[in-house]
Amino acid sequence: MNLRIVGLAIAGTIAFGSVLFAQEAPEQFVVSGKAAEQIQDFTTINLATAERLATACEKAAAAEGVEITMMVLDKEGNHVYMDRMDGQGYLNIITADMKARTALLGREPSKIRMNGAIQDPSQEFADIQLGLFANSGGIPVIVNKQLIGVVGVGGSAPRVPVWSDEICAHKALVEVLGPAVAPLVQDLPPRQNPNRGNVAVPRFAAAAPPKSSLPKEFVVGGKDAGNVFDGNQISLASAKPIVLHCTMPVRETPA
Repeated sequence: MNLRIVGLAIAGTIAFGSVLFAQEAPEQFVVSGKAAEQIQDFTTINLATAERLATACEKAAAAEGVEITMMVLDKEGNHVYMDRMDGQGYLNIITADMKARTALLGREPSKIRMNGAIQDPSQEFADIQLGLFANSGGIPVIVNKQLIGVVGVGGSAPRVPVWSDEICAHKALVEVLGPAVAPLVQDLPPRQNPNRGNVAVPRFAAAAPPKSSLPKEFVVGGKDAGNVFDGNQISLASAKPIVLHCTMPVRETPA
């Protein structure tokens, strides 16, 4: 009887210890205080970290002269932050989200799914049935072995090993979380289409950048407006102050 009690006590200690271990993500990266109590979760990525990741990726993309969309989801798949640079359209946005969700569902970089499809093309159909996107650019956000969220980046043409959506996401993670971020998964040569034809693919481009009657400081302009065939889209520079203004009371509330 005593042995049983001791055994139960040890098991309880181990279980309690595992709960503590799961909550060891540093407070600066996760929701804390009353906000965490409200959602009953102290291990999910906070807005400040999500915003820093998006800003870091945006800066890396700008240095390469490209535009990207970054989607940051919490560990339940809810949107935390989205950064869409000027000139990004629907496909760029939705694929960033799909990459993030693939990383979340698999608890692994979405490139692993892409590599699997390269090695066995039939696997991609199974991935589609499971709601997975076999493309690189989605990476889990892991701190102290605890998944706190995921990021997904879309929108730029890859130039591996110099640049890709995934490289942008990884650069941002290293900048914000530190060098403990896991290295990138190995790149495999892209699969060649054995039935590739020689028919020219039509390219559409605006003869001149779309114009708007709105003040230029509020809307996407130039080649970015030409990319989306729309001169009246709100620009990233205009959207950010709105977000900051709306969240300022929350940011200034003490934990």
